[in-house]
Amino acid sequence: MPNIIYLPSALGAIKTHHLHDVDNDTRTYPYAAPSAIASITGEPLSRVRDAVRLVRFGAGWVHRSRSPIINYMSDTDIEETMRALGYVGEWHDVAGYPTLAAYLKHRTGIQKSHPCIVFLTTHCVAVCGGLFCGPANNGVMVDIDRAPERRKRVNGVFVVTHRIGAAHIPSKVPSRKKPDHHTAEEKRMIKERDRLFREAVKAETGATRIMVTSTEVFIIRPADTGWTWCGARDGVADSLLKLQEHGWIRGNTDAAAAYRTAMGY
Repeated sequence: MPNIIYLPSALGAIKTHHLHDVDNDTRTYPYAAPSAIASITGEPLSRVRDAVRLVRFGAGWVHRSRSPIINYMSDTDIEETMRALGYVGEWHDVAGYPTLAAYLKHRTGIQKSHPCIVFLTTHCVAVCGGLFCGPANNGVMVDIDRAPERRKRVNGVFVVTHRIGAAHIPSKVPSRKKPDHHTAEEKRMIKERDRLFREAVKAETGATRIMVTSTEVFIIRPADTGWTWCGARDGVADSLLKLQEHGWIRGNTDAAAAYRTAMGY
């Protein structure tokens, strides 16, 4: 278990019938579980992601060259991250796997008044009283009567019950940018490799648009209504370079071959 030290803070009761709009102060896609936690706690998304890293890897994660990517979170991740941020609760089963609309209409007791992370078919959302917050509405609170995805099935609920002392959440201090000593030819090669990488991803996935951050790759395909997460940047590059038998990036297109040649493979 990571060595997490909890600090004194305001203990006891929490706000009922209250959520926050998600403060996405990152440049990455706001995944469902971190967003639900951010909506309940009011913490910016960057601090929530740092709390997940603390729970998963311990305080030493800040010494890694790159911050670990946070997207999927297990039930244990969610509970321990909430605890690190100073919130504890209890798991409730939901009989019959009702639709979200039916669950919101018929919930009673603590599930109706307290902040809850509600687990749907494919992801989770935040609900509290008459308020709803989820990825389908971009982390903005709406009335439960306007909640999207009302036909998805509910299979469990984590109910936040009270506050405890929060942990110290370490954060990676941005490193000072090193001077660029590349020659003009080296800069041209870096730019060309980046272009070939993008073209290879498009060819492999059938994407019409691609967005590449320092750690992740997102695409839009003809049938998509928004950005789809393609994978971690290092993982996508590795798939292009080493050829894969399975997955949507196998590295067997001409564009992928051109990228491998440029990278010296």
